Amino acid sequence: MTTPVLPRPLDRAEAFFWFLDRFSPMNFAVMAEGLGDLDEEALQQALDAAQRRHPLLKAAIAADAGQRLHFVPRPAMGLPLIRIDDKDWRLALAERIVEPFEMGEAPLIRACRLRDGERWIIALIFHHSIGDARSGFAVLGEILQGAAGAQVDETPMPLPLPLGELYPAAFAGDAGRELLGQLKAMRKAAAERSGLPVPQVGHRPSDEIAPRIISLQFPLAEVDALARNARAANASVNGVIGAAQLIALRALFGDDDERVLGLTCAADLRPHLAKQVGADTPGFYVTLVTSIQRVGSGAALWPLAQRLTGAIRQQISAGAGHLFYDFMPPVEQFPASPEGVASFSGMMARGVQTSLLSNAGRLPPLPELPGLAVESRSFALCPTRTQPVFTAVTTHSGGMTINVNYNAAQFGDDDAQAVAAAMQRLLHGASA
Repeated sequence: MTTPVLPRPLDRAEAFFWFLDRFSPMNFAVMAEGLGDLDEEALQQALDAAQRRHPLLKAAIAADAGQRLHFVPRPAMGLPLIRIDDKDWRLALAERIVEPFEMGEAPLIRACRLRDGERWIIALIFHHSIGDARSGFAVLGEILQGAAGAQVDETPMPLPLPLGELYPAAFAGDAGRELLGQLKAMRKAAAERSGLPVPQVGHRPSDEIAPRIISLQFPLAEVDALARNARAANASVNGVIGAAQLIALRALFGDDDERVLGLTCAADLRPHLAKQVGADTPGFYVTLVTSIQRVGSGAALWPLAQRLTGAIRQQISAGAGHLFYDFMPPVEQFPASPEGVASFSGMMARGVQTSLLSNAGRLPPLPELPGLAVESRSFALCPTRTQPVFTAVTTHSGGMTINVNYNAAQFGDDDAQAVAAAMQRLLHGASA
C-alpha cells in the first residue's frame, strides 16, 4: 500500500457519510470544558499548528466532472476561532454543529470558544467524512497542549489510508461479496423472527432541525464500579448503556406490551483492520451495527445488556461491521448532484427507526497543561430523521459524560428529558 496524496477520491465509507450529511446533518463536535487562563492568541496559534500538521484539516470535498467526490487540497484556507457568548452554551453549540459544510468549503473543521461563567469550553466541529471521535479528540488534545504552552509534536502527518483498503482478506473482494450474501440472508431471517423496530413514541420525522444536548455526568468511582459489574455479568459498559437507553425509550409507550426496538452502535474498526492504524490524525474508521431486541415493560437491565453485548461483538467478528457500507446500493451509484442526493435521501428515509449509541471509550490522559485544568471531554452529534436520540459517551479523567442528543422538532423535550433521567437512574443503579 502506498501513502495516498491529495487529491484522492472519497472512500465508500467517507462518501456514504457525505451523502448522509445531505439527508440529515452529520457533523460532530468534540469538546473540552475547563478552568484557567486560556490565552486566545496562543489558542489560535495552536489551531494553526494543528492545521499545518494534519492533511485533512486543509482539504475540501469537491465533485469532478463525473460527479464523483474527491478530497482536494486547500492549504491557504485558515482555521479561525469562533467566539460564542450565549448563556446556554450547549444549545448554541448544538445549533453550530448542524450548520452544513458546503461543497468545496475548506477547512472541513470549525473551532469554537464558548463560556459557562468562569469556565471555558473549546469545541471542534468536524465534517464526519474527515474524522471520527477518537481522531477528533487527538487533535483537541494537541490544541489544548499548544494553547497551554506545552511541547507539541508538529511533524506533518501523512494522509490516512482509506478504510476500504484496510479490510482483512475475508471481508474484501470476492470473499467479502460471498460473505455479504450470507449476512444478508441471516439478517432477513432474524427480521422475520423478531420483526422490525416499531416507530418510537414521541418521534415524528421532520425536515426541521432544532438540536438539543442533555449532558449526564458520572464520577470516576461510579464508572469503575459500572465497569466491574459489567465484567461480572459478561457484558460491556457499552452494552449496559445501550440497555438503559432501550429500556428508557420503551417506557415512553406507557403500556405493558413487548416492543421490538433497535439500537445502532457506532464501532471503531481500527482494531479489526489488516494494518494497524492510529487515531493520531483525523480519518474516518467507523462503522455502524444494529441489534434488534424485544423489550417488555419492566425489562431487566443486565440480561438485555448481555444480549446487546453479544450481538454487537458477534456482528463485528462476523464482518457485518466491515460490510455495513455494502448492505445498501453502493454509494458510487449516486452522483454528487441534486438528483443523486435526492435519490440517496429517499432510500435513507425508508430505513427502520433505531436509536443510536456511540461510545468513544476511555480517552488517554492529557499531559500537564500549565495554567489550565480540563474538567471533562465529550462529544455530540445530532440524530438523523430516523433516530429519536443519539447518545454520545466519553470516559475521561474526571468520570464519564453522556450527551443525549436529540432534535426537538422531531422528539419532544419532555420525552427526551424522561429518557435521559431514566438512563441516569438505571446506570446509577447498575454501578451500585
